[in-house]
Amino acid sequence: MIPAVTAAVVIVLDQITKAAVVRHFARGDQADVLGTVLRIGHAQNSGAVFGIFKGAGKFFMVFSIVASVIIIGVAALTRGAPTRIKMGLGLLLGGALGNLIDRLRFGAVVDFIDIGVGDRLRWPSFNVADAAITAGVVLLVASSLWPARPQLPADDSPHVF
Repeated sequence: MIPAVTAAVVIVLDQITKAAVVRHFARGDQADVLGTVLRIGHAQNSGAVFGIFKGAGKFFMVFSIVASVIIIGVAALTRGAPTRIKMGLGLLLGGALGNLIDRLRFGAVVDFIDIGVGDRLRWPSFNVADAAITAGVVLLVASSLWPARPQLPADDSPHVF
């Protein structure tokens, strides 16, 4: 349940923010939000993260579908897993599906968050789905590096020293 709800929230937030950007910004336009540190604009990425492999949209469309099926399969096996693993899987699934929706609709992913300093030191543009994928990976890696301690069953019997 947690992965599905998390994925749904990510998809809704991702699509609402992208729709607002597409509605209010022409492609290539941007506006400063916090000086040059945070800008919102309309960019489209036909490749992968950070704009690599431009034009390989069909490959990434298939990759997103396969990854989503795998994530759904893994999530189905997480019944007793810690919440952070379920959340991580939900974030990955929501991000993958959010970007897949863009690829199906526009042939590219809509990116709009642009952070950096000035015009030279900029992080590549990204979106809510990308941020969710990153957060999901961080949660899953952290969960594997620092596994949750097993919960001991409640013991109502008196303790004898």
